[in-house]
Amino acid sequence: MGILKNIFVSWQSIVDFLVLTTVIYLLLILGKKTHVLRIVIGIVGLAALGSLAHYLQLPITARVLHLAAITSVALLILVYYPEIRYALIHLDPFRRLMRPRPLGRTSDMVAISNAVFSLAEAHRGALIVLREKDSIDHLLVGGIPLDGQISKEILEAIFQIPSPVHDGAVVIEDGKISRVGVFLPLTNKSDLPNYYGTRHRAALGLTEQSDAIVIAVSEERGEVSLASRSNLGRIEQSSDLIEQIRSFNRPSHTLSGRKFHRRVFRNWRLKLSALCIATLVWVLLFLSGDAVRTFTIPIEFENVPAGLEVAESSPSAVVAQLKAMAWFYSSLDVPSMVAKVDLKGINEGLHTVTVGENNLDLPTGISLEQISPPTINIRLVRQHAGSK
Repeated sequence: MGILKNIFVSWQSIVDFLVLTTVIYLLLILGKKTHVLRIVIGIVGLAALGSLAHYLQLPITARVLHLAAITSVALLILVYYPEIRYALIHLDPFRRLMRPRPLGRTSDMVAISNAVFSLAEAHRGALIVLREKDSIDHLLVGGIPLDGQISKEILEAIFQIPSPVHDGAVVIEDGKISRVGVFLPLTNKSDLPNYYGTRHRAALGLTEQSDAIVIAVSEERGEVSLASRSNLGRIEQSSDLIEQIRSFNRPSHTLSGRKFHRRVFRNWRLKLSALCIATLVWVLLFLSGDAVRTFTIPIEFENVPAGLEVAESSPSAVVAQLKAMAWFYSSLDVPSMVAKVDLKGINEGLHTVTVGENNLDLPTGISLEQISPPTINIRLVRQHAGSK
């Protein structure tokens, strides 16, 4: 229990636990966005059961479960490669620093809003993508580069039935119409209303895999809808659409008490799940048994008094039995391990010095079980003239 007490009380252990919980929470968020959360949890469960079977000395069961987990990882990569790529893009620490210029000019927003409501009134379908921070090139299929100015007339012309690109989507980024006739990924949701057609499913599909905003115009019903963050809602008026677009590009200010409370308790189920999983991992790691290993560690002297030198040391190394979880030893730099003996304040002559855990710089989680010999004999003598 000494190891456990040292692990749980030390500040390093607290930081380790918080980092572990944060990483698990981020993985759960990414898993939720990429629709592979259940599969990932299943793979982790297989690996955990394999480790448990190995601990219970069931080698065949452990090998089968570990093999199933490895096979599942390979299948996951093959089947969900696009979504995994999206998740890796979100892990890019410089992603927010390379944000394209947001759609901020009022004239552009007014032009887009007037165009989509004009198309809706004429019952002509349309799909307009407003790129935000995320790169969406890997999610788009086909399309023709345009690099044109944003205007109501151009957008209406693109979605005219005689136009060869009217069935695809228009992509707007950096204040320009960058591509036309683009096809978007469709959502896999099965609980959508029956009247949602391909455009609405494409709008949701892109927002499930990126932070882009997508405007969809229904050809049959003459309605304008806005998709963002995997949600799709109907927009009644042109001014409402402009306000919605502005809200996504509006810079954040100091958090109020209500906003802070909302952010803290947002996704509370995932946060609680991350905390529970981290606690389970912590318990499994530190309660599944210890391993004792023996190391021969050389002795190193520090703070030798001025004018004196170590003429004799018996022995020159100690044998230490260390106790920790087996995987803890991977963090131990064995070649650089030394038993440091402080000679500050010791006079000339023969001395017996005790060697213990305080002389070993052991990482948190590894403790000294036994050391042999527990004492060493050293002789300090005056330095000869000219010696260093």
